[in-house]
Amino acid sequence: MSSADDSRPRRRYHMATRALSAVATRQRILEAARALLLAAPSFDDVSLEQIAERSGVALKTVQRRFGSKDALLVECAQSERAERRVTPGDIAAIARLLATRHEATMDAIVRYLAVEARVPAVAQLLASARAGHWRWLEEVFAPYLPARRSRLQRQRVAELFAATEVQAWHSWRRRFDISRAQAEKAMTEMLEALVARWQASDASEQDASVRAARSEGRAAGAPSD
Repeated sequence: MSSADDSRPRRRYHMATRALSAVATRQRILEAARALLLAAPSFDDVSLEQIAERSGVALKTVQRRFGSKDALLVECAQSERAERRVTPGDIAAIARLLATRHEATMDAIVRYLAVEARVPAVAQLLASARAGHWRWLEEVFAPYLPARRSRLQRQRVAELFAATEVQAWHSWRRRFDISRAQAEKAMTEMLEALVARWQASDASEQDASVRAARSEGRAAGAPSD
């Protein structure tokens, strides 16, 4: 076997090692950025230099991988949404996951809302977050929603959105001094009440349709004069 053949496994090994290192570096940068952006008084108070220092890499590495702080902010949001996995229809698990997420992000989100109009990256982030949350609600509440998109389906997702948005959680926790456990219980009960109301309404409409069909059937079978 030639020396060139001998080098191929080593090259593949080194390439795989570099790829794993690149993934780990990217994750460290995202985690550092997320921690700093959540803790800072405002978006303007976080710099790429701080993110690079916290993640243990050179500033050029951050710039080469993400380009700008605005792009990094968007990447942080996208990676966070990928972590929101829960069994569709499990209301308690959905509320528990949202409680954990809202508890970690509520203060930062409220700060970002204050600069949404003047910072395009923040506006993009929040618009993307709202759209992503809407789609996520459609997925995790699919067992309770109409199978096809319709005015009724949109109305019900809007009700879910109002019950689960982070601003409501912030009000419970910061303005009304409700404990996390109480807030999670309140969210769970609100979601359960919505689903129960929908199911009762759907059952009532189904019963009405069955009675109407039976009435039509009897009328069709009645002898004519």
